[in-house]
Amino acid sequence: MDKIELIGKSKVQHGHSSNRVYLMDFHPSDFPQIIEEMENIANNNGYTKIFAKIPSRFAPQFFLAEYVTEAIVPRFFNGLEDALFLVKYKDSNRRKPNLLEMNSFQELLLSQINAPIMDLDRKYQLRQLNQSDTKEMTEVFSQVFKTYPFPIFDTKFLKQEMKQGTRYFGVFLEDKLVGISSAECNNRLKNAEMTDFAILPSQRGKKLATYLLLTMEKQLIDEGFKSFYTIARLKSLSMNKTFMNNGYSYTGTLINNTQINGQIESMNVWYKTV
Repeated sequence: MDKIELIGKSKVQHGHSSNRVYLMDFHPSDFPQIIEEMENIANNNGYTKIFAKIPSRFAPQFFLAEYVTEAIVPRFFNGLEDALFLVKYKDSNRRKPNLLEMNSFQELLLSQINAPIMDLDRKYQLRQLNQSDTKEMTEVFSQVFKTYPFPIFDTKFLKQEMKQGTRYFGVFLEDKLVGISSAECNNRLKNAEMTDFAILPSQRGKKLATYLLLTMEKQLIDEGFKSFYTIARLKSLSMNKTFMNNGYSYTGTLINNTQINGQIESMNVWYKTV
């Protein structure tokens, strides 16, 4: 499992699971030395990719260090400044996407957006999850994912994430949890990552992910959040379609970026601003 640590005041994830360094939460006080420190971590551990999410005004120094832009989220920081998703490859083979997955995704982007959906069937109940739900949450996650870049199979991790501001939502059928999503909220910057969508196989095709997404959006918009984004698996056309159908814009693909379900996969970036 990749680990998360602080470099100065910036939060960095790295490890051999995703075989990368990921600058998750950049703090300006660590600039520009954070660039060299991430390079050292990658070299010392043999990682083949460095991935950084930064405010656009800091980009030139990263470009000088041979980073390139793979995606962008406009108005990410308090609705005022764009976020750039920058990458540096330490192995040229890693920058090659899966052609079949890319071609299938291209067809999706050129397809028509679906009509609005009806109200959620009354046999389902949707609510925000709390610490008493974490055991059932790990059971759902374990049925959906073989592996994941974060320890979502651990109740202690889920409880800690809740304490730190991540909001989890669930869909229940006859009091049984059948679907999960989360909003990783940055209250200071008023943005949120819509993530951790997990729908049991028996409940797929019922648009439960859409209902979860809309519920999260409504709650956060009411609280003044200005920007939403997601990093969706390239190969999961249904999940990408969910965001496309609900007003999110595609801005790029992070090639061979994240270890999930037992292999390193490419991820698509989608965003919506309000």
